[in-house]
Amino acid sequence: MLDKEKYLRGVERALLEIAKRELKEVDISEIWIETALPKDLIMELLADPSLNVPATIETIKDGREILWKRSGS
Repeated sequence: MLDKEKYLRGVERALLEIAKRELKEVDISEIWIETALPKDLIMELLADPSLNVPATIETIKDGREILWKRSGS
């Protein structure tokens, strides 16, 4: 479980960097470029309820497929 926590924090740091670019919609490839984590692991981490996504990011996609969407948007 410690590794998952480490990867979760890595994705959060990547999302903070991506948010600085003022993107409301993020593709999973952006996270992969920042973290070099496997896509399936990133997808698993996006489903984790403890993941903190910056408020400016509304949607995270894989191409056209929505992987994560902010509640109410």
